[in-house]
Amino acid sequence: MWPFSSYPESSASDVAGQSFDYIVVGGGTAGCLIANRLSVHASVLVLDKGRVNAGLLSRIPLLGPLQGGINWYHAEPNANLRGRHVQLLAGEMLGGTSRIHSMVWSPGGRAEFDGWARDLGLDDWGWGRVEPALRRVEGGVKRRQAGDTGLMPFVDSVMGRVGLGDGERGVQRYARSELSIDGKGERSSALTSWLDAGVVKERGGRLKVCTGVLATKLEFGDEGTSVTGVWIRPASGGADVLVKAQQEVVVCSGVFGTPQLLMLSGIGPKDHLSTQDIPVVQDHPAVGSHLVTHVLVPVMTELPRKHTLHIIQTVAILWHFMLWLFFGTGVLSSNGQFGAAFLHSTSLDNDMAVHPSKNEDAPDLEVLICPLSTLIEHGVPGVPCLTWYAALVQPFTTGSVELTGSDLTKSLKITLPLLVDSRDSPRLRKAVRFAMRLADEFSRPDTGYPHPAPFTLAPGMDLEYLDSMLDKNRSKSDKKKITKAHPPQMDAWKIVTDEQVDEYIQRVVTGSYDPMGTCRMSLTREEGVVDQRLRVHGVRNLRIADASVFPRPGGASISASVYMVAERCAQFILENLGSGV
Repeated sequence: MWPFSSYPESSASDVAGQSFDYIVVGGGTAGCLIANRLSVHASVLVLDKGRVNAGLLSRIPLLGPLQGGINWYHAEPNANLRGRHVQLLAGEMLGGTSRIHSMVWSPGGRAEFDGWARDLGLDDWGWGRVEPALRRVEGGVKRRQAGDTGLMPFVDSVMGRVGLGDGERGVQRYARSELSIDGKGERSSALTSWLDAGVVKERGGRLKVCTGVLATKLEFGDEGTSVTGVWIRPASGGADVLVKAQQEVVVCSGVFGTPQLLMLSGIGPKDHLSTQDIPVVQDHPAVGSHLVTHVLVPVMTELPRKHTLHIIQTVAILWHFMLWLFFGTGVLSSNGQFGAAFLHSTSLDNDMAVHPSKNEDAPDLEVLICPLSTLIEHGVPGVPCLTWYAALVQPFTTGSVELTGSDLTKSLKITLPLLVDSRDSPRLRKAVRFAMRLADEFSRPDTGYPHPAPFTLAPGMDLEYLDSMLDKNRSKSDKKKITKAHPPQMDAWKIVTDEQVDEYIQRVVTGSYDPMGTCRMSLTREEGVVDQRLRVHGVRNLRIADASVFPRPGGASISASVYMVAERCAQFILENLGSGV
């Protein structure tokens, strides 16, 4: 039992040698929901290498990313990005990344999932099948609209001026953000929504949550064609012990952890496994492949501090802490994204105005409204910023996850190139110009915003100055001494050349914290890892339910869609039990 915790956590020694109907590997966003659903009807063991870690920071929405239990992953350096690498994260505590992400509730809509059915043959994932699952999930996750620091009415006006209005999810539109935050102003995570202490205690011996353990490999039966259990080890060290699954093992270890466990168990590309001296149980070429994430480029403008989240960098944080503590309000009760525009790149004309789209696909571009510097470690020191975050959410460039040894504790080799596919750069360039157009409109006098809003970081600025700002070896005090070199202001989006936009993108582009696809869904094992019911091709009693199964990039923040995948997984399993949902 974890000291000083009222949560009923079990240890590896508590469950060693025991059998359960279902074992859920990974108590994150998906694992918490699946454990909740299955434990109504069967015995369930949840395995997670993190702890509950339910401190104050985990409850305050804006400060969630500051808590412990975050694992930072670093992809290999990208030659086409001046040697930079993409940085990614995962929440390694019970509740997973839902405990630390931005809480934006933006599930994919009809266009996205009907596209899976139409283009990929995944008929079980058409909107008619998916929507009921999403509605059930939405009944369990408390939500409310993002806050405002006084700037959003002007952003709303700008979006209308460029041709974007409200609409249903998954189509071209503009909307203020909806967040997974409860009525007390606290983060509504997978842990609080599906697997809190009350649920575990209520279900007694039927549901056990084993924390602080590593799942080291799967146990096989029938000559490697079925899974019968999981080998686990205390994260602090010790011998491996076996826990058995009478029915199924459901792996929910995330985009990096899930392919890692499969490959360590002998399920993966045979040539790669052989180089790591791992016996091949099942040759699965797609395990670890098709890694993809949204691609982001910040365009930043300077605003008064009171209209940005930089206000918490002053003594005002004390006031906002009191507002959150007693009333569940104030900037601490919100997040770093107040709104977003979703659009098709084909609907933007040369004047960066948006035209109605007849495109049946999900939008491929997004602009996030973030009232802070999104280059926290860089940025312009001392300058409060609003970021118009241009995003390519349907990139074609993909990467991979590989092992660097047969030991679970060894780091992974993550290859995540950006903008290598020739179809990506032109669309991202267009998104950046559109973000500049929005910033330009916002700063015009007739918009009504009562303060100047000049560019601080944008294409067209002096590259020597930009490189100095991005230099990690320079201290903030040194950067403050550098003479500012602002980009062009009015009509900058018209003036800058494609070459200037590309030079800027190369320096500041990054991946989002929404990676997916490393065990993707497909009709055949040559193209993917799991079938439509999330069963691993060729292996009985083994399913995967997390962001790794997405067959192609989701068109929005994917946390809500991960819940939906988990709900569908539980539904498939319960149908086999004859229990329904």
